[in-house]
Amino acid sequence: MAQERVFDPEAIEEYRLFLLELLDALENQVIPVLGAGTLSRAPAFGTAPGAAENAAGQYQEFHAATWRNLQYLRGTLHGMESALTVVAASGGEAEEEATVGLAATESDLAAPTVQPLADQSTAGTVLIAEGVTIEGTDPGGTAVFTA
Repeated sequence: MAQERVFDPEAIEEYRLFLLELLDALENQVIPVLGAGTLSRAPAFGTAPGAAENAAGQYQEFHAATWRNLQYLRGTLHGMESALTVVAASGGEAEEEATVGLAATESDLAAPTVQPLADQSTAGTVLIAEGVTIEGTDPGGTAVFTA
């Protein structure tokens, strides 16, 4: 049973404000601690042989990955907030276009017009490049790569 979708500008604004609160917390509480605060410096790793060399490298990798992920999250939240602003300003026109496009896609998927060229479940060999073949079965099976 298809569920009717209704454009709700109040819900969009509520979610946009929620995203802005998340951005505020991220930019004013989390990023400063990792960028210039207590988590910006590596801890002392002890005096055991090799502890400082091994742990310091691992900490630097972890710190860099965490910093990068926080920046990706920040960019994603800004993008989502910006998209919600555009949708709210358009008065739901983008939502209506997406709904029409989704309905067309669903109808195309329900009645495929092109039949597969071959039986997709049979085993076979496909030439990939000169001297390289892949032998396999259907998606549930395994494949053997040969050169």
